[in-house]
Parts: sequence; C-alpha cells; structure tokens
Amino acid sequence: MKHKAMESNYILIVGQGRSGTNWLLDLLDLSPHTHCRNELDKLKDSSLAQLPSPTVRHPLDDSFPSEWDQAVASASLSMGDRDRIGTRRKSHIYEPVRRLGGGLILGKRGGRQFLSSVFPRLGQPEWLVPWWFAHPDALKQALTVLKINMAPAWADWVLRNRPDVLVIHIVRHPGGFLNSMSRRYWADQDITVVKQDNRERLREIVKHEPEWAERFGEIDAMSVEESELWYWRYASETIHTTGEGRPNYVQLVYEDLVANPIEVAKHVYEKCHLPWTKDIEAEIAESASSSNAIATAWYKKLEPEQIELVQRILDSSLMSQWWDNQSP
Repeated sequence: MKHKAMESNYILIVGQGRSGTNWLLDLLDLSPHTHCRNELDKLKDSSLAQLPSPTVRHPLDDSFPSEWDQAVASASLSMGDRDRIGTRRKSHIYEPVRRLGGGLILGKRGGRQFLSSVFPRLGQPEWLVPWWFAHPDALKQALTVLKINMAPAWADWVLRNRPDVLVIHIVRHPGGFLNSMSRRYWADQDITVVKQDNRERLREIVKHEPEWAERFGEIDAMSVEESELWYWRYASETIHTTGEGRPNYVQLVYEDLVANPIEVAKHVYEKCHLPWTKDIEAEIAESASSSNAIATAWYKKLEPEQIELVQRILDSSLMSQWWDNQSP
C-alpha cells in the first residue's frame, strides 16, 4: 500500500531549532511507512545542500523548481550522517538485516568507513540506501519525511508551488525557545560569532524585505538574544502567513503537542495519510512523559530582562494570541 501526504511522496517538517522539530520527526519515524531524513541540507555535498540557502526568503532562479524536485528525489532514496538509521522496523527495510545489526553499522561512521572499501559511497556524508539494506521498490513507496530547520524560503516556495506537498510547521513559545538556545545550543558556541552571524542574517532579510527594517530597529545594537528572537519571529511569521488557509499547511504549537501528544500526533498522522496503531500511541505517550516540565521551565529560568525582551518581540506579532494563557 502506498502512503502519501496529499498526492506527493514526501512531506516537510519545518521550524526553528530547539522547537520540537526533532521530537516531531521521531513521532513520524514510529510509522513503518516513513523514510525520515534529518537536516540533510547541513550535510556537505548532499542533495539539498547544493540549493540556494533557505534561511531568508529571496528571489529564486527559473531553474529552482527542477533542481528542487531532483534534490528531493535523490534525498528520498538516500540516508545521511544525521539520520536515525534502522532504529525502527520499516516496511522497506529488510527486517532480518536490521535485526542482525545492519542499522547499527550504517548508523556509525566507523562502520560505514569499514564498508566503504566495498561500497565507496558509504564513506560520504550522504549515500544511496544500499540494496542489501532496503528493497528499492518498497523504499520508493515510503513517505519521505524531510526535517529542515531555519527554512522559511524553501517552506514558502513549497507552500506556493507544490500544493500536493504537506508542510508541517511547529512553533515553540519564544521564551522556551530562548531558554533552550541559551542553555543548550549557545553553551558550545562562540557567542561573538553567533551574534555577528545573527546580525548579518537580519541585514539580509532587510535587503530583500525592507518592511522588516522598521520592526528590527538598530540591528548593530542588538544583543545575541534579541537578534535570535527577531529571526525566530521573521521565520515563523513568514511560513505561517504563506501557509495560513492552504490545505497543504499544518501549523502546530509545541506547547499543544506537549499538553496533548496523542491528540496532536494522531492529527498529524491523519494529515499524512499514515495508519495509526495502538503500539504507536503507546510509544508516543511514553515519549511525552517528561516534556511538560521542560516546556514550562523557561518561566523560572530566564532572567527578568530576557522575559521582558521575549514579551516585547511577541506582543506585536500575529503569533501573540497562540500563547494567551501561557504568559509568565
């Protein structure tokens, strides 16, 4: 049986990092009928990495439609360094091979390097799914799930130009987003470099969409927190504004997924035309057991000036009503 999103054989998960995109990908990976790809645009020489940057909406060449379709077609038959490989039973993966550790071998760089003497492409960041691991025809029937963060340009284009492709957009409260970024992502980063990159990204937005200049104010005076939050707002609003009212757009609030994981996940499965089972329901319930505390932690962990910044940027946004009952 062929499982599709609308009439296409792939869907997109989009949103900001630290906003539940990984969890949403894991929820869809529970289905035996999905082929899940994780941030392949970040893999050197991968199919999507060769396309124009998705972080800021800008004019695209006439060649983009065919380049996009070809990149997605290649991605649908491939795996990469960031993927969950062989962790779940799949209709396209040979179950005996998976159970004997085929997924573990492919999921580790050392294992792939060992096999690359026989299968050279396994030594690359992205490779075609080996014939001995999955049935090629069955793989083509699987629903490919492409998770791409910070991608308003691609999401906007797909929503407008590929109406049979489902775009699932998940948004987290900016307070929770900022708390997770500051405590988990920035801890391993050079903040000076992050701030410079953030400011340059905002300048690129103003270059293509001058109306954002007045909203941003003085970009060079922004802290790393403010610059990150303004991009959060730009990316989230851009995708939502384009998608609102379109049948191929599903907008999710992270806090709603945390509060009602079964209900929200079941809705997503229905939109993807994927079968829902009791086993899937049980695994989702277990995965959500500790998420509620995480979702509300920012109330107590952010500094007062950070909370004030979050509210200032959110209050003037069309998204402010999404969290009317979640203000600190």
